[in-house]
Amino acid sequence: MPRETDSDLAPGRSPIFRRILSGLSLLVCVGAIATVYRGLQETDWPLVWANLNQISLRQLGFALIFVACSYGAIACYDVLAFRYLQKKLALRKILFAGLITYSISPNVGFAFLSGSVLRYRLYRQWWVSNVDIAKIIAFTNLSLWVGLIPMTGLVFVATNFELPETIATSFMLLTPTQFGVILLVMSALYLGVVGRIQKPIRWRKFSLEFPTWQLTIQQVGVFAFDWGFAALTLSFLLGHPLLFPTFFRVYVIAMVAGLMSTIPGGLGVFETVMVFFLEPNQTREDILAVLIVFRCLYYFLPFTLAVFALISFEVMQRLRKI
Repeated sequence: MPRETDSDLAPGRSPIFRRILSGLSLLVCVGAIATVYRGLQETDWPLVWANLNQISLRQLGFALIFVACSYGAIACYDVLAFRYLQKKLALRKILFAGLITYSISPNVGFAFLSGSVLRYRLYRQWWVSNVDIAKIIAFTNLSLWVGLIPMTGLVFVATNFELPETIATSFMLLTPTQFGVILLVMSALYLGVVGRIQKPIRWRKFSLEFPTWQLTIQQVGVFAFDWGFAALTLSFLLGHPLLFPTFFRVYVIAMVAGLMSTIPGGLGVFETVMVFFLEPNQTREDILAVLIVFRCLYYFLPFTLAVFALISFEVMQRLRKI
């Protein structure tokens, strides 16, 4: 990570790079919207609304518990970031910042940018330095991929799941198992690197300090609890249409598609991919009814609570200055 004397922390300053990245994001977004629109036209929406009444209070209660467990894990990314920095801050403040950031940023779009702004706003209130905030932002965002790559590799290797024929024949150069093995090898190599490199790597005015292998394992563990409980929420609401390891693989594919679309919360894209994979087991209308409930419980409810909590926090901070 950059040393505290560094002032230039922003990557990708080239205008050409930014234009190419913006163009690719726009292309993916337009394609995603077109796919979602076609799917919506083929749906019997009155039946979807009718199916919403079939979801029991028991299912909703357990789903809320799973959502709470997932968000509890999410907040731990910031806890691990402070362990990486070897700095101290009250645990309640770290958890508050993590929960606020992860509840709001996926719903407003450009999660990296919006999450960075929220973390900066909150941590500066508690006198965390700009450089440390930059390191926290980098660590928490990289934690997603540190956890996603090995967990995806594991479920692709460990589960027997046939991809839809249109994907298997048209897009996949590797079998799911081969793809999973590659991801696991990448993760093992990374773990080997962080285990052997004890000192920061310096180049000119920059330095890169890897987390310890123990901290890397903790990143993977937090990710497993985070996405695992999120997937369990949806699987429970659907009535467990597939064995959970297989369902988790579908969930990961849908989530990654949503992340790539750059649409806030992957809205519509996530649902389209889930329907695509699950429709052989359940009707489109049944799946969409549950996905609407999942979207409300996992995204809209935490978002609403976080907005109120953030407003209350800002009001309290201003009152203390009076």
